[in-house]
Amino acid sequence: MLIAIDAGHGGKDPGAVANGLMEKNITLKLALKTGDYLKNNYHCDVLYTRKTDVFLTLSERARIANREKADLFCSFHINSFSATAKGFETYRYPKAKAKTAELQKMVHAEAMKTLQEHSIADRGMKQKDFAVLRETRMPAVLTEVLFLSNPKEAALLQSDDFLTKIARAHADGLAQAAGLKAKQKC
Repeated sequence: MLIAIDAGHGGKDPGAVANGLMEKNITLKLALKTGDYLKNNYHCDVLYTRKTDVFLTLSERARIANREKADLFCSFHINSFSATAKGFETYRYPKAKAKTAELQKMVHAEAMKTLQEHSIADRGMKQKDFAVLRETRMPAVLTEVLFLSNPKEAALLQSDDFLTKIARAHADGLAQAAGLKAKQKC
């Protein structure tokens, strides 16, 4: 089982910028933490679209996952709108098959379990024609983890402990969707 993890933005594309944070840096941390957790706790392989601060087009991200024949794809993003905007949401391609809806449901549910501990609003499971969702050939989900523009949520996004927890939640949701077995602890 190969799970593709996509850290949104990167290089010349910072993504959202607010409260002293850049989306590209947070998505990279989340992607690396999620992949590490998957590899260390489940029987699977992980493919990163990027492991450093480099720019990739949206189509390049999908091509990487398609070329390597990934079984699942998860793209990390952070929202930004206003100081009062808040919450977590996930997206799937509108014409996606049922397996993609199941993937979205499992990742969303696991993330919300963690986010409820911090009173984070559930903005729902949505559908949108995003290139990385449209162009990937495997079940794919895109998550928008909080709002950089909201000072309270920006503070959480600066916490390594919080990022570790939300990365684990994503990993557990991906593992459920993939039917992965957990590694035995020694």
